[in-house]
Amino acid sequence: MTTSRAALLLKEMGLSADAARKAISRRNSSIKTLFAMPFPKRARFIYLTSDFNTEKYWNNLHSSIRTENPAFASALNAFGTAEGIMLRRHFDILCGSPIRQKGQHASSVILYGLLGAKLISEIGVEGLGDCLVLGWNQELTSRQIKGLRARLLTEGVLLSAIRGWAARMNMSSANSIRIRDESPAPQVGNVRFDLSGPCYLHPMVDYKDGKALPGFLAADVAVGVDMQESMVATFLRKCTLVSSVRGQRPLLPMLIADSFHPSALRLCRSRGVIATRAETLFGRDVARALEDLIKTLTNAASTPSQIEGLFKRLGAIEGAASNLRGALFELVVAHCVRSIEGGQVDVGVMLTDKDHNRAEVDVLLTKERVVRIYECKGYQPTSKVSLQEVELWVKKKVPTIHAALRGQDRFSSARISFEFWTCGDFEEEAVALLEAASQSTNKYRIAWKNRASVRAYVAELTAPGLRKILDEHYMNHPIARKQH
Repeated sequence: MTTSRAALLLKEMGLSADAARKAISRRNSSIKTLFAMPFPKRARFIYLTSDFNTEKYWNNLHSSIRTENPAFASALNAFGTAEGIMLRRHFDILCGSPIRQKGQHASSVILYGLLGAKLISEIGVEGLGDCLVLGWNQELTSRQIKGLRARLLTEGVLLSAIRGWAARMNMSSANSIRIRDESPAPQVGNVRFDLSGPCYLHPMVDYKDGKALPGFLAADVAVGVDMQESMVATFLRKCTLVSSVRGQRPLLPMLIADSFHPSALRLCRSRGVIATRAETLFGRDVARALEDLIKTLTNAASTPSQIEGLFKRLGAIEGAASNLRGALFELVVAHCVRSIEGGQVDVGVMLTDKDHNRAEVDVLLTKERVVRIYECKGYQPTSKVSLQEVELWVKKKVPTIHAALRGQDRFSSARISFEFWTCGDFEEEAVALLEAASQSTNKYRIAWKNRASVRAYVAELTAPGLRKILDEHYMNHPIARKQH
C-alpha cells in the first residue's frame, strides 16, 4: 500500500509527509500501481511487476483489502455467503454497499473495482443471465450451475414464505412487501435487501400532521451455509448505512439462514438484528422441505414420491407453486423417459463446443448409439412457448449442443435427436419454425411435444406416481380448469 510505504519512509528516513509522497511517486518502473481499486484516503495498492499474479501478490492484495478497505472486504465476504457465485443483478443486495450515498463507494464502483482487479469474473449462464464468480478467468461446472439454480429457487420460496409470515404478523402488508427480482426492487434508503416493506408496528411508527410515518422491515436470506461473523458483518454494514442517514425512519432488520456460528449469532444480537432460521419461523416440516428441495435440485436425484412430497409441503406457500413446477419439470421428464426409453439419464448437463460456446442440456438420455436431448418448459397449461424461445433453441442452442456432442469420441457417430417439451402449447409461428427446422437438416432429428403429446406419451408409464404428479401439478392445474 502507498500509505504503509509512506509511513515506512517517514519512520526510517525521517522524511516529511510531502517528501515521502514524492519519493513514492518517483518509484521505478518495476513497481506498479493497481488503479482499478480505490482505497480510503486516496491510497493505492502497489506491487512488483515480478510478483503479479503470484500467490504472494494475491495474498497481499486480499490482506490489504481486509485491513484497509472495508467496503471491498464486505463485498468479498458476500461471495462466501453465496458459495463463490452470484447473479450480477443480485450484487447490489449482497455486496453490503449502497446504490449511492454520500461518503460511501457505490455498489457499482465496488463491482467494477473487483472486476478490474481481477478478483472476480463475469460469466454468462443460459437461463440465469450474467453471473459473478470469485476468482479470475473461472470456468463454471455443471455442478456449480445446478447449485446456484437450486439455491436461488429455494431462497425464492423462502422469501415468499417470509412475505406471507410478515403479513400475518401485521409487520407489513403483503402487497407492500417487495422481494428480490421484483419491481420496484426491495430497498430501504439507498440500500437494497432481499425483502423490504413499510412496517407499521407501534415502536416503528411516528405521526406528523395526523399522518402515520412507518419504519421499515428489511430481510436477507441465505440457504445452504453456516453463517460466520464475516458473513453477517456484510448485512450489519447495510443496516448501519441505512441508519446513518439523517432523518431515516427506523429499521427492523432480519437475517434468516440455515444456521449461525455462535459468535455470528452473538454479533447479530448485540446489534439488535433478528437472526433466525426457517425452522424457527415455519416449523420443522417446512424447513426439512426446503433442505430437501435444494438437495434434490443440486443432485438431480429423487424419486417420484419425493417430488410429490415437495409439492405437498411447499406448494401451499403463496408464489411457490409456479416456481416449483418449472424447476421440478426437468426431473419429472427425466423419470418419464428413463422409465419408458431406458438408458442413462442426466439432468442439467453443461456442454462446450470447440469454439468455447456453452449450452445447458435440461435432460440428456444416452442409450447405446442413441442420444436424445430434451428441452423442458414446465409452463402452465394455458401458456404458450413463444417464437423467440424456439428461435433461440433451434438456431443457437441446438447447434452448440450438437457440435459439443460430436466433439466427444463416444458420440461422434451416435444418432442424435432434440425434443422440446412443454405442459402448455406453442405459438403458431413457433410450430412453423420447428417444422421448417425439422425438414431442413438430416444431421439430427428435431421433435416437440405440447400438453396433449406429453399426456399421450406418459400414458405408457406403468408407475402411477409420475402420472399423478403430471395430472395434478401440470396437466390439470387449477388455472387450466378455470379457463376450459
